[in-house]
Amino acid sequence: MLVSEIKNKVHPKLYPTLEFKEFRPCQAKSIEAGLLERKNLLVCTPTASGKTLVAEIGAINSILEKKGKAVYIVPLKSLASEKFKEFKEKYEPLGVKVAISIGDLDSSDPWLENYDLIIVTAEKLDSILRHQAKWVKDISTVVVDEVHLLNSHHRGPTLEILITLLRKLLPKMQLIALSATVGNPEELKTWMNAELIIDNWRPITLYQGTFFDKQVNFHNKKDNHEVISDISDPTLQLAIDTIKRNQQALIFCPTKNAAESTSMKIANLLKVDEDLKSDAEKIIKSLGRPTKQCQKLYDVFMKTVAFHHAGLVAKQKKLVEDNFREGNIKIICCTPTLAMGINMPADRTIMKSLKRFDGRGSNWIPVLEYHQMTGRAGRPGRGVEEGLAISIANSEKDQDYIYENYILGKPEAITSKLAVEPVLRTYMLSLISSGFVRTKNEIMEFFRETFYGFQYGNDWSFELKIEDMLDLLEKYKFIIVKGEDLKPTKVGKRISELYLDPMDAWKMILGLNKVVKKDEFSMVHLVSNSSKMYPLIPSRKSDGDLIDDAIVTYKEKIIIDIPKEWDYEYSRFLDTIKTSLLFMDWMSEHSEEYLLEKFNVRPGEIRSKLMTADWLLYACSELARLLDMEEMRSLSNKTRFRVKHGIKEELLALVKLRGIGRYRARLLWNAGWKKPSDIKKSSPQKLAMILHSAKIADNIWNQLSNEKKEAHPDRELDRDLDEF
Repeated sequence: MLVSEIKNKVHPKLYPTLEFKEFRPCQAKSIEAGLLERKNLLVCTPTASGKTLVAEIGAINSILEKKGKAVYIVPLKSLASEKFKEFKEKYEPLGVKVAISIGDLDSSDPWLENYDLIIVTAEKLDSILRHQAKWVKDISTVVVDEVHLLNSHHRGPTLEILITLLRKLLPKMQLIALSATVGNPEELKTWMNAELIIDNWRPITLYQGTFFDKQVNFHNKKDNHEVISDISDPTLQLAIDTIKRNQQALIFCPTKNAAESTSMKIANLLKVDEDLKSDAEKIIKSLGRPTKQCQKLYDVFMKTVAFHHAGLVAKQKKLVEDNFREGNIKIICCTPTLAMGINMPADRTIMKSLKRFDGRGSNWIPVLEYHQMTGRAGRPGRGVEEGLAISIANSEKDQDYIYENYILGKPEAITSKLAVEPVLRTYMLSLISSGFVRTKNEIMEFFRETFYGFQYGNDWSFELKIEDMLDLLEKYKFIIVKGEDLKPTKVGKRISELYLDPMDAWKMILGLNKVVKKDEFSMVHLVSNSSKMYPLIPSRKSDGDLIDDAIVTYKEKIIIDIPKEWDYEYSRFLDTIKTSLLFMDWMSEHSEEYLLEKFNVRPGEIRSKLMTADWLLYACSELARLLDMEEMRSLSNKTRFRVKHGIKEELLALVKLRGIGRYRARLLWNAGWKKPSDIKKSSPQKLAMILHSAKIADNIWNQLSNEKKEAHPDRELDRDLDEF
């Protein structure tokens, strides 16, 4: 289909942005199926086939035609940031206001009322709906990227509830769902009441092969490729072969440790590239105090190799990604999360192993995950006419298995993950608290319209589960049941807004009554017991003395009964103690390097845990406020502030100054300046000497000088600390 054929069907501002002559197959099929007539679409086509543009045309045309807002749902914050940057640059010149909302889960973000195209994560949009944002009624187009994540135990239920809820709230909205890997598209499109677009066209041909005994076998799809090498490790053989061909590869590794060690082994075979020194130094400076992991990444980066996983901080990930896109980094050893939609073009994807350890043993990964990884190979614009996806086999038997089950295999059928109890009770409370359902019959009817209801029909056992969950929510006093009518209590409504599992919230309420007054360990142990803190910091055999000493030291401050038998519960209990100790050491001002060595937790993981703790401590504070537990509210707030900044209590007043973090606050304290008023007695020059920065010193001095004359500096700057 020629682009000129739709000139009179799209808004005059949108047409000039389509700077090509002919649509790709999936785009033409989508237009023919009713994209511009606002029909629902399920687009199942390979990576780089052009399906994102289908969503863009539908969303932007609707906005320009004044039909309403468009919401673009993505699974990851990093992907949301990428889309935001791309869409802002592309569509704001047309007058389309683009926004991103991925942060605070306790806000309706009313400012979004003034924006047209809004990029969100599923969890953030779910939170916005719970807060009953008024602007939601103005949504006319909803795009769901990576819709196959309905199959995920972690993300699937939120996505399923969102789609169901939005279809009920906005019956005239256009739903555009995108995926490269759906095993049962007919079933999914029927539930979504959508037109199905399936096409196998890719801009670059993808060849899938297996690597064993120095030979890539493409199973008669193309000539086999022999790798000549004196290296014994097959992963290294393929990596060096890639570099010799002046190509790039993503090497998918099963664990973070494997990603790091593989990158180091590859780097040891290469020479330093001094042109990378500037960005390599930025990697070191990404943390206030560099860790061994920073140095490790610096070392491999200087040799055109990198690793990428959740243990890196955001700045480091971006440096790695940008340099790979620019062709400076040749090999990234990564975990499978990098396969989730982020635009990372590679000539080759190399699967180091298609097995994962799941706690019970090493098992083959789902076919769906395999296709997500292989789809990263052969992205357009690389000057290479083919993409190679190569899976390393350990034997001829494994090679045959990979060919039969993965290369020829189809992705698993997507099935609803909604029937799990934590999910059910969470969303039941959300629906009742938001007023979306008001009776037992309405809640039953809602769940019948979910993908679960569509797949399993009138499941009698599922209805019994709903009844049990309603009884539980009533027992916890989160809802009031009067006959058929359902109403939230004040506490229940707040729990829903705080995005908490009701069971977690109930444990928090019980825990707040057990927390030892003025003791931060009790508070961090309380939040470490939340399911939202999963995965906890795993305890190892070598941690025995550390954890035993902690149990003895904090025995009276532990807020749950210590399990008596060695089983899963006891193992999890040990993990909660270790996680709590991490927070205690962070609040004692230990460095990230110290925590990495002591707890085997990387900086990116530390920051993730700190963000979760910040949210859960805020939730504790809110629950304490509603339950008139002022001492617990004060302790929650103080602990939250200390966790956020990683400081001892004595530095609380100093870090209230903008530009002063844990390290500079300690410099000021050691200089004898223990509160803002002490600083005012000195001079800007002396302040600059202490902080080793004239610019920061001027900023601090200006803050103090601009305080209202009638207000005491300490009282004005530290008013938030009064409740502590």
